[in-house]
Amino acid sequence: MPSEIEQRAIADFLNRETAKIDALIDKQDQLIATMREDRAATITHAVTKGLTPGVADKPSGIQWMGDVPAHWEVARLRHHATMKTGHTPSRQEPEFWENTHIPWFTLADVWQLRRGRQLYLGETAGKISSLGLANSAAELLPAGTVILSRTASVGFSGIMPIPMATSQDFWNWICGTSLVPEFLAFVFRAMKPYFDSLMMGSTHQTIYQADAAAIQIPLPPVDEQTKIVEALKVKTSTVDSLIDKSTEMIDVLREYRSALITNAVTGKIDVREAV
Repeated sequence: MPSEIEQRAIADFLNRETAKIDALIDKQDQLIATMREDRAATITHAVTKGLTPGVADKPSGIQWMGDVPAHWEVARLRHHATMKTGHTPSRQEPEFWENTHIPWFTLADVWQLRRGRQLYLGETAGKISSLGLANSAAELLPAGTVILSRTASVGFSGIMPIPMATSQDFWNWICGTSLVPEFLAFVFRAMKPYFDSLMMGSTHQTIYQADAAAIQIPLPPVDEQTKIVEALKVKTSTVDSLIDKSTEMIDVLREYRSALITNAVTGKIDVREAV
């Protein structure tokens, strides 16, 4: 047991040194928050203003969208994509849940999309069978289908990389030839604050069918959509790498802080020289 003077010296040392570390962690946290805001703003700007500065624009008539390039359309999504939903086969029929092999995206998988970094859906927690699919309102949707979570965890989006089904917690969009799936996914991510606003004051956290059917989107020519998608993939990947580096720095600082405390209170650091 160190003497009272030594205890006070250790406490003073740790207060001073951990305060320095905490300040560094706070700076990294602030940097991450700023980068995430910039990332979201970059996506919104690209899907509503395009990549070419100074082009003539026009009012979109949509609050979240603002002005858009004059040569773009502002279109009802249902005119350019087929809207589908999902379903859950009856749990009362055990045979519906035997020999399951069809990827089935549910709310248990939404964690993949929460950070807004993963564009394509990954492996699902559950699967359904062909029999269950045939005896429910669920559908096997094609690769390239864009999903949008509609209940509980609202407004998260991603793209099916392979044919998949979903639960009833999603609105699913099969894009026509005038709409690039990746562009629509980025538009949905730009619309996240709008989707959140639909939940304000609502008892039931859901995007109702009428709201989903009424969605309007900015619609550049297909070749321009493709260029925007490619540019956003590069820009968001760069920002994500910087966020990862800051996150790693925070982990290192926290480990160092913990080790510093342990070494100081166990006498492995002589704090008398530091006082």
